[in-house]
Amino acid sequence: MRRFRASTLKAITIMFIFCAFFYGCGSDDKATGSHGTWSWSEVGGGVDSTVYALGVYDNQLVVSGSFAMAGETGASHIATWNDTYWSQLGTGLSSPALAFTTYNNQLIAGGSFTSAGAQSANRIAAWDGSSWTPLGTGMNSLVLALTVYNNKLIAGGMFTSAGGVSANRIAAWDGASWTPLGTGFDNRVDALTVYGGKLIAGGLFTQAGGVSANHIAAWNGSSWEPLGTGVRSGMNPWVFAFTTFGGKLIVGGQFDSAGTVSAYEIAAWDGVSWSALNTQQIKGTVNALAVFNNQITAGGLFQNIDDDPVGHMAVWNGTSWSAMKSGLSGDMWSEVKALAVYKNKLFVGGSFALADTIPTSNIAQWSFK
Repeated sequence: MRRFRASTLKAITIMFIFCAFFYGCGSDDKATGSHGTWSWSEVGGGVDSTVYALGVYDNQLVVSGSFAMAGETGASHIATWNDTYWSQLGTGLSSPALAFTTYNNQLIAGGSFTSAGAQSANRIAAWDGSSWTPLGTGMNSLVLALTVYNNKLIAGGMFTSAGGVSANRIAAWDGASWTPLGTGFDNRVDALTVYGGKLIAGGLFTQAGGVSANHIAAWNGSSWEPLGTGVRSGMNPWVFAFTTFGGKLIVGGQFDSAGTVSAYEIAAWDGVSWSALNTQQIKGTVNALAVFNNQITAGGLFQNIDDDPVGHMAVWNGTSWSAMKSGLSGDMWSEVKALAVYKNKLFVGGSFALADTIPTSNIAQWSFK
């Protein structure tokens, strides 16, 4: 009996050592575990100029910017990446798209362009998988943000006319025509999302529908209302990005307070009041936000959080910010402008040449390997 127990114990010990050495016997195979590593990699040779917008459509990553080449593929300001190779979208756009969403099973692009494919399309157009079509007569100036609310496509930006109708920086498309949302805003709209059943807009404005609203406001279906006292800064406060996390609206931009709370470039709104994520200070501007791996990722024009170098990218785990290796770098104009999650990877677009130590060209991916 003793011989059986000793041999069994020896066999189990050998199996355990083999398992631990080659595979790891623990159940933790998350990014925080020890069975792999998070790392940066390039994306098909990248693109030859700045990326301004990222989206996902028809199971492909959609990328737009000031580029003419994606990898070795000619691509006039817009291309798709299927995780293996680049493709064109028709003959592309006359200038970059600055925002994407999907509506009625079509990719909607908004930006600075005046033609899409062979079609005249003033700053907004739809791609159905094979061709571009305009949305009415479009806008008279830039479209900077897109979302869908109450079964309508919502566009925000710098325009004052949509489809020939007066619409101050925001308008709704019902599939046939454009309509304004109240009297709109007194300055540009840079970000749109839906939270708590309301349409949320952020930007450079201080008035929404004639009501004081410091750079962020909500549309309840009939009128605009502020989110507390909004965000503020000693110099040029601005909202650029939204996401949701832990049931809260997360707001990024250029500010040092939200409501009555000190909050440096990022803050949370729970539907009633503002809060800071913690006391760490992002030293710069947050241009883009995404939730990936159950954490908030932020990208923008910032080199440090407090005194810690992060290289324009950082991740929030619910308690604190940390770097994503050494982040992104290039020349003095390097920054992150867009984020998107595609095929369990985080894609980052902007103007940069390196992701950590990996040569990239304005687009990179962060994944667990």
